[in-house]
This record gives sequence, structure tokens and C-alpha cells, in this order.
Amino acid sequence: MSCEKEMEPAKETHQLDLLESDSLRMIKLGKKLENPYEIHAFRKAYQKVLDSMNKGALKTGKAFKVKKKDTSEIKPNYVYIRFDPEDDLQENLLREHRKLIFVDYPFEYEDGERYHKENPIKKGERLSFYASIPIGAKYPKSIPHKILQKMYIPEKDSRYSKGKGSERWTMRGQIDDDTDFMNHVIEQAYMDTDNQDLLPEPLSGEKDGGCETCLLGINLRSKWKPSGNVQIYDDNLGTSTTTRNVFSHYEYYDCPDTRKEFHQEGKKFQCKRAVYRKETYTVAGSYVPINGANILIRDTWTLDRAIADAQGNFTHKTVRGRVRYIIKWDRFEFSIRDNTGHIQAEDKGPKLYKRPWNLKINGGRMKYRGQIFQAAMHFYYHDIGGLTRPPTNGFWKTQIKIAAIEKNQGPSSTKMQLGHGTFGIAPHIKIKAYGEPSERVYGRTIHELAHAAHWRVDPISWDNLVEQGYIYNLGNNNPGPAGASARRLMESWATGVEIFLTNKRYRRLGPKSYNYQRTNLQNRRIDNGGVSKFYTTTFYDMSDSFNQRNEYGNAVPMDRVSGLTWRNMEKSLIGSTRWEECREKNIAISGQSSQIRELFDNW
Repeated sequence: MSCEKEMEPAKETHQLDLLESDSLRMIKLGKKLENPYEIHAFRKAYQKVLDSMNKGALKTGKAFKVKKKDTSEIKPNYVYIRFDPEDDLQENLLREHRKLIFVDYPFEYEDGERYHKENPIKKGERLSFYASIPIGAKYPKSIPHKILQKMYIPEKDSRYSKGKGSERWTMRGQIDDDTDFMNHVIEQAYMDTDNQDLLPEPLSGEKDGGCETCLLGINLRSKWKPSGNVQIYDDNLGTSTTTRNVFSHYEYYDCPDTRKEFHQEGKKFQCKRAVYRKETYTVAGSYVPINGANILIRDTWTLDRAIADAQGNFTHKTVRGRVRYIIKWDRFEFSIRDNTGHIQAEDKGPKLYKRPWNLKINGGRMKYRGQIFQAAMHFYYHDIGGLTRPPTNGFWKTQIKIAAIEKNQGPSSTKMQLGHGTFGIAPHIKIKAYGEPSERVYGRTIHELAHAAHWRVDPISWDNLVEQGYIYNLGNNNPGPAGASARRLMESWATGVEIFLTNKRYRRLGPKSYNYQRTNLQNRRIDNGGVSKFYTTTFYDMSDSFNQRNEYGNAVPMDRVSGLTWRNMEKSLIGSTRWEECREKNIAISGQSSQIRELFDNW
């Protein structure tokens, strides 16, 4: 079932999301990582450090007993595991295990979307999910799975977690206790597996900075909590002031001896460079927190998750090493997919040590995904005025998958059907609004989710509407009386919910006078042409007290209806497969017979 575009968007110039491009440069695209914690690799590193001590290459304190050390103390405390669900039911059983944090690509790779492009899923196959869990932890063993590696992670060993915030660092080449020894082993394991960039930078042991690597970067005694704040730029909210560099002039200077790059008459050979000045300007829009954003941190073969609060703040559990921040665009009830529609959308942040990640998303695909995510969060988790939410991970075991298609041509669409195990990696909803204003992306997502919620209210009648409105006439714009009646009903309902919930969001964040696309779409003509042929504002008109004909003239609907609740109007959908059937049910609910007939008869 496809939804037509309601109007052509204005042309827009989009600012490049610099953070996104910086992140791409930092990721080792296509490189397969080795696991420094894999039990055999870690034992090998352990033995190397022990051998260096025995040979006198490492200094040891008097209290440290070298002879008592051997690899037998390195025993697995974590496992790296792959789950291979066979259907939607098993996949959602995995998701219901809230303590299990996983991604849909192997930990050997840092960029999941790149991995899937290089290793596409074949027809009929399903995604596998990867996690690391403590030895003995509970997990759904009924789901097909395979333990890929056994690991020893010293950060998770209780022997090294008893310290109470001591910041004493380990001197390079000096071992005075067990913690110093293990710090050296960790560094060795990371070096052996070419993961040095995952370690914190080595520190200087002298105030003047003369010793660049006197201290190890890793320190099991030193804990910190990754945290931060995530916001997204909304171009439909208020105004903000920003600066940009504007070219001013060129200046000339003497080139270095080896660089004779530019000749200016009278000045022999000289170099030139551009000089810029800062210019302050005001633009429409402002940053708003992404409430509910799912922020992961990845420390090589371990994952942790934190959910951003209403102010966009998030805080993780304590860690010791450097972590990479990741936004995973999903929650338990829904998943935003990438441009193909098949892969979980996520965006990488930087690798940081003892530094928060304060992210402001201002453009590109990250902004697009964030806008879709915000709308889905609203429909699933926030106030929706008594409406039914879209299908949840409950009775039908369906996580709604929403594809963020990176184009704005062609219709967005929704496809629902009974039963689980039928969709696999295919998305239920496709959004095609890339580059459109924030309120349009938000509203378009609400519109498609409203169709999914309509299906949940009455799947049998909804299927009938889709057949009459789209399938039997192959989506023709002149579907005949029965097709027009069915299509008008389902699209008008989704349009009404689109206006209602988008207004609800923006009036909460901005001025109470906000109207969706300025007019709440209530200036649409009733000449039976264009979008108003099927996408009417009838349901929104029944809820408000505004008669648009008084404002826009006789070319728009006569609307003297008011006061119907969204919950009651939703009840009128049950059993309705025609525009006229829904009209009669709303008359029975409200008692406003002549006014409702007049409103419905506009079309």
C-alpha cells in the first residue's frame, strides 16, 4: 500500500554532516579485527610479558612474586557468541532478553553497514546477531547459536575491580603488583592483534613532557563513565545564530626553499594562501534533544547500552579503556533500517578516553535517520491522545522495521500482514523523504505508522481497504467508486493522525500556535483533483473547532463539525471498508448528523 506525496518540497541546500564524514575517516573500512581477549591470544601475550620479566627486560618490585605466575590463571570469563534466529518469533525472543546487547554484524568489523554491503544477505537468508556475555549468564538457548570464541577480559575480573578509584598509573617496564603486570599484558595483547588504536594514549611521567611514553595508556585501577548528550537540528523550530568562514583575500609570503609555487609580477616567487573572515548569521531552526536515543559503547569485544533522557543526556557503566560511541537507531518496538531497507541503521562516533560524546546532528543521513527515529519514538512511547499504537513486540511478535530510503521521489509505503515469521529482513515501512524539511520527514513517518496502527485496530478491514483501494486497480489514480471510497478512508485517517501528532510534538517544543505545514493542510481544494482526491483532512476537521471555509473561501471544505475525540474516531474504523460506512459510525458516535454528512460530502 503506497502513499502519494502530499506536495512537492521546496528545493533545499543541505549542510554536510561533518561529524559523519569525520567518523568515516576514522573507521578502518573493510579491515578485519583480531580479538585481543580471545583466550589463546591473551595467554600468548601473558607468556610474553612473563618471559620478559624472567629475562630481566622488565623491572619488578620486591613484593612481586614472578615464580608464582603462569598462564593457568587465565581462564575464560566471557564468550563471544552468534545467534541465528530462524524466524521472527525467535528474533523477537532474542530482543526480549533486555540484558543481552547485540549487533547484526561480527565484532571483527567496526562498520556494520559496510560489512553487509561487502557480504550481502542472500535471498531467503536471515540476519545473525553477535554478542559477548559472561560465562554462566542466562540467554535464550532455544535459539540456534554458536559460541565463536572463549575470552578472558581482565576488566571483568573481580580481582581487578576492587580498587576504589586509585589513579596510580603503571610505569612502562616496571611491575610492582598484579595490576601492573596485567596492565602490561593487556597492552601486549592489543599490540599482538594490531589494536593499539583502541588503547588510551600513553601518558608522560614528567611535568615538562620530556617522557612521552613513561606510563602505559591502559590502567585497570582507573575507571570512568562514558557519557554525553545527543541533539538534532530541527529546521522547523525557532531560529539560531551560527558562524561561517567567508573568503576575504589572498596574502603572499616567502615560500620555503623547496616550494616555488606561485609567481606574482614584481615579487619573484612567492606562495599564496587564502584568508577568511568569520561571518555571523541567523538561520531558521534549533537543536533539540533526541529523547530515547539508543547509545552503544564498544570496547573491542564488549558492548554496553544507555538510553538518552528527555534532555538528550546519557551515562554508561564504568569502563577502563577507550571506547567507540555508536548510535543504534532502534528500540525494542521498532528498528530504523538503512537505505537498502534490510540492515539495521547505526552511525559511528569517535573513539574516546575519559571524554563525553556531545553530538549535534546537523545534516546528512544521520539527521534523516534521527528524524524518522523521533517520530517512531513518539508513536510508540509518548503521549498520542488515546490512539492505538502501531504493532508492538507482543502478540504477533513483530518488530516494525522502517527503511530510511535516501530519496524523496516516489511514494512512501506500508505493508502489513498477519502472522510472524513472514517478513524476515524486509521492512514493513519505507520512508522516502530524504532532504525534506524536518516536519515533513516527521509527519511522513507518523502517516505510515498510522497505517500500521490502523491495521492493528482491525487487520481484516484494513486488508479489505488495501485490496479495494490499491491492489485490484493496480494503484491507478482513477480506481473507480469502490476503490476511491476505500483509498480515501485509509489515507484520510493517516493524514488526520499525521497532522494531530506532528502538531502535538511541535506545540510541546515550540510555540502553541504551531500548525503543521502552516495550515494543517486545511487549505486543500475540494475540486476532486490532486492530493485532496484521497488525502483529506476530514478526521482532523472533526476534532478541531476551525471552519476553514471561513478562512480560505468556497474552494475548501465546509467544516462545522467539532469536538470528536481521536479515540472515538478510531472506533469508527472497526468494520469500515467504505468512506460512507465510517461516516455513519461517526454520526452515531457524535450525534452531529447534518454537520458530519456535510463534511464527508465535500469529497
